[in-house]
Amino acid sequence: MRNQFTLPGRVCVVITMALLSALMLLPLVWLLSVSIQRSGDVFAVPPPILPSDPTFDHYAYVWSAGGVQGFFLNSVIVAVGTVVANVGCATLAGFALARLPFRGRQAAFGTVLATMLVPFPSIMLSLFVVAKNLGLYGSLVGVVAPLAAAYAWLTVYIMKEAFAALPVELEEAAHLDGCSPLTTFLHVMLPLVKAPMATSAILVFTLTWSEFLWPLLVLRLPEDFTITIGLQYFMSALTGNWHNIAAVAILASAPTITVFLLLQRYFFSGHLTGATKG
Repeated sequence: MRNQFTLPGRVCVVITMALLSALMLLPLVWLLSVSIQRSGDVFAVPPPILPSDPTFDHYAYVWSAGGVQGFFLNSVIVAVGTVVANVGCATLAGFALARLPFRGRQAAFGTVLATMLVPFPSIMLSLFVVAKNLGLYGSLVGVVAPLAAAYAWLTVYIMKEAFAALPVELEEAAHLDGCSPLTTFLHVMLPLVKAPMATSAILVFTLTWSEFLWPLLVLRLPEDFTITIGLQYFMSALTGNWHNIAAVAILASAPTITVFLLLQRYFFSGHLTGATKG
């Protein structure tokens, strides 16, 4: 298909996208600037975007004296645990729904998709009662398990469509080589869906990391709080100290940005190109 954009059109598109990107990055840049400014510089007129005398004392304070490292570690445990449980189970479910013929397959897939119509806050009370009866109240496991199940419809859908898009010749060739269904899944099919798995991991990690209401409902001890609850705590305890609040906000945003940068190369990678050639 021929490119429908002329050279001036391409230049306009690039300039427009650059301006939109700069506009979306401006709040993050301002937040980073406030976090490394000297105390009181945030009220300067005009406020400096690039501080002349930057300092990282605010990060050192909130990380050590403020106890952010505990909140940060709890969030890492919750987010990584949710991603592993969610993506691991969804990959198996997606493979079964896409490649294994069994009675009720479409009904099972429809049931999974139907859960997306149920808002998570509407079932929080029931989940809280279940978690308390199972002895999970006040523990990080009580946060991980319901969140992994709550985002199952998203990852199951992504993985089911990814496995369904793979050519059937791959399974036929593996079967002729004597591979069992499990061997075919692990060594033939799974390496070809790294991009959808990375996409699912990024989405679930981002959603879990930013979750506030469910951890607040389940966790009861301050040492078990996640970074989102800790950020709310700092906004209440450090009222007016915008430099420390900005430092906590940057630390809370860093993991999601890091995960995206590490896994973004899988987004548009052509793992299927040439899979059936030769």
